[in-house]
Amino acid sequence: MPEFKPQRARLPVPGETGIFGLYEGPIADTRTHAWDFNSKLLPRRRTERKAWIYLGFFSRDFYAGMAIVDAGYLASAFSYVYIPSEKFFIEDRQVRPLGFGHDFDGTLNDTWRLGPYEILPTQDKIVFNMRGQFDLSACFTRRHNGLSTIAPSDSMRPFHFTYKEMLMAVEGEFIGTGRRQKFSGDFGILDYSKGYPPRRTEWNWLSMVGKTESGKSLAVNLVDKFNEGIENALWLDGKPMALSTAHFHYIRPAEKSIWRILTRDNVFEARFRPFGARSENLNAGLLRSQFVQPYGTFDGQIKIGEQTEKFSGFGVTEDHLALW
Repeated sequence: MPEFKPQRARLPVPGETGIFGLYEGPIADTRTHAWDFNSKLLPRRRTERKAWIYLGFFSRDFYAGMAIVDAGYLASAFSYVYIPSEKFFIEDRQVRPLGFGHDFDGTLNDTWRLGPYEILPTQDKIVFNMRGQFDLSACFTRRHNGLSTIAPSDSMRPFHFTYKEMLMAVEGEFIGTGRRQKFSGDFGILDYSKGYPPRRTEWNWLSMVGKTESGKSLAVNLVDKFNEGIENALWLDGKPMALSTAHFHYIRPAEKSIWRILTRDNVFEARFRPFGARSENLNAGLLRSQFVQPYGTFDGQIKIGEQTEKFSGFGVTEDHLALW
């Protein structure tokens, strides 16, 4: 099984080598000023740097996804809710040119605001609020059990960074369309990403929380076609373990297909059955993004050492293609 490296204090600086890998814990300093302002006319800050915070809550009774994205010359945000018992889905989204200032660094120490959306990170909590066609608020209590990935990009761009933290305790509330529903539990996930992904970026992604048949908590983050699979990991009773590269098998349209997902090291194998999906087809000239994010249920098995356990869970997958 692959292993992760000791915690790294900062992102790479220009000219530094040997930095790619999976690191234990968050990286404290994710400022990228040394890379961002390489040109006065077309600085990487606007043309190449992308940063986002995605927060998810996945349980038997309630699904919610919420995000704010700084894509340089364009910013966007979205939130959605799905209630399985009612087959009820609702979403909201915002897109704004130059939505964040020239000096916005986009770290987990910054306040992120875009229109009615805000994400307020602190050392121990991340608070999300959105007031619009519906109201959605949530407080995620950080466990600091995450993994940081520094991965290569392409020949023209230096690196891409992502930090995944799983099984966070969440307290939240949804208000809209005559409904008022509170949600809570250790079902929260964080995807904080920042860097310079390839001009043409494609990925499949899986984020899941659940339980094994013996009652252990389980969370999984997998990606294929992106970051060389370095970020793949599972959390068993809160303890992270690195995984090998992954394969996603499905038929488009993705939200109508039963997915089969497995890792090359044979540690993780799952079927994913979507309830539905949030999708987007954005064409803003220099930036294009097409993705579908199905939400649904998982079942499968994990193998740790000589022991194999079945599991069930809840979460999302994604089929994504971007030109940015």
